[in-house]
Amino acid sequence: MFTIKVINKLINMDLLSEESFKNMEKYIVNEKGDITIKTILINEIIENKELIKHTKYYDLYKLNDNRLYQVQYENNNVIGSITYSDNEIIIGLFKKSYVNEYLLTQYAYVYLLNKNNFMLMHGSSIKYKNKGIIFTAPSGTGKSTHTRLWLNNTDATIINDDKNTLGIENDKLVLYPSPWSGKHKLDNNIKSSLDCIVFLYQNKENVITKLKPIETLKLLMPQIEILTDDNIKLWDLFTDKLLELPCYKYGCNMEYDAFKTINERLVLDLCL
Repeated sequence: MFTIKVINKLINMDLLSEESFKNMEKYIVNEKGDITIKTILINEIIENKELIKHTKYYDLYKLNDNRLYQVQYENNNVIGSITYSDNEIIIGLFKKSYVNEYLLTQYAYVYLLNKNNFMLMHGSSIKYKNKGIIFTAPSGTGKSTHTRLWLNNTDATIINDDKNTLGIENDKLVLYPSPWSGKHKLDNNIKSSLDCIVFLYQNKENVITKLKPIETLKLLMPQIEILTDDNIKLWDLFTDKLLELPCYKYGCNMEYDAFKTINERLVLDLCL
């Protein structure tokens, strides 16, 4: 067992895979937390539970006084379950698998975020000249490729390449680090203000459109993940702050000119 510190919270991790330990190593601290995420192997799906919610990727059940998530891939094969109680989150895997353990610990993390008034947003984020920028889009669009252009051509530092933690400090949005950072495992244990969101889509020409709040909201909602019942509370907490940010829709190729074009616009708008 080891303890990591994320979003200023200490979480004890009792995991099966050595790769999981390596992936979280930069977040390990010599303290103990008051909540534990633990992985065990299971043989069967838990029965006698009440279905609360069905989605493409997971089913949520009530189990006694606890909550139970059964997580499946798109082909609807259940890979494991997550049972939540006050001080312990138990991940049940049907087989020892780093990939599946990583996926389910990620779900456990999102649940902890929501319970503590934080949100998860999909995207690739950087810190550049003390400004935090998230590039977001549906999977396969090229978020990581675009971020790499910034890393190769500026002194920008990546915060998280996939699962961004959003919080509020002193009435301002903040990006927090975490070891859950997608297939490329690119993250750094740094935090930043969140100052801008860029919604990417593939295009032959580089075209930037500054979005109105209603346009931003439609693009933003699919990129936010909430696993508790406090959806309205969390949206109320974050939505106004997110819609106050300068947000852009950016159709681009993934060549140097794509970086140059958006860089010049953000340097001007954000006073970089």
